[in-house]
Amino acid sequence: MGGSLPEIPNCLYAYIMAGNGVFVYARRPGLEALIPVSTYRIAGLPELTPRVNIAKRVPAFLLEDALRFCKQVFPNETLFWFNWTDEWSIHIPDQQITNASAAPFDRHDKAGTSALIDLHSHARFSPFFSPTDDQDEVGFRIYAVIGDVDKTPAMSVRVGVYSHYFNIPASTIFELPDGIQGIYEQEDIDYEVE
Repeated sequence: MGGSLPEIPNCLYAYIMAGNGVFVYARRPGLEALIPVSTYRIAGLPELTPRVNIAKRVPAFLLEDALRFCKQVFPNETLFWFNWTDEWSIHIPDQQITNASAAPFDRHDKAGTSALIDLHSHARFSPFFSPTDDQDEVGFRIYAVIGDVDKTPAMSVRVGVYSHYFNIPASTIFELPDGIQGIYEQEDIDYEVE
């Protein structure tokens, strides 16, 4: 891993200048992230390596449950929230679903506001983050989308730190069951599961 981080006070997030650009750092129970905001060379500073640390990967059976529900509501999209305490739980909120969107009826639902992972489906479409997702996904958590539900399901995953995003391999966040492909399976990033 690159240079070490300076001591960071308790705050929502912090911007850190490094030899390879500007990074944003955030930490909450179960999740820590250091991701690039802009990359450029700054002479005299040590370089940092992006990293995402999660308490524990989501078990495959929870992802299989989510996929089963995606298939039940197909061709509509749907939304799931994953919460971490000492173990993972999944919550399917009351929601308005169509073949192009899924939105909770109560945007202030505690299960959603405290969720560590926000997963939604794209039904028959590929798993990608749309401009609408960028507008909606403005907190600090893991965001995931599952698509091609009627073919070979695939997932895209990213960490979001207050409107800054960084794509990460699905397999670092989820125990991927057979039949679900992960996107962004990179090898040059430091991903940790404690």
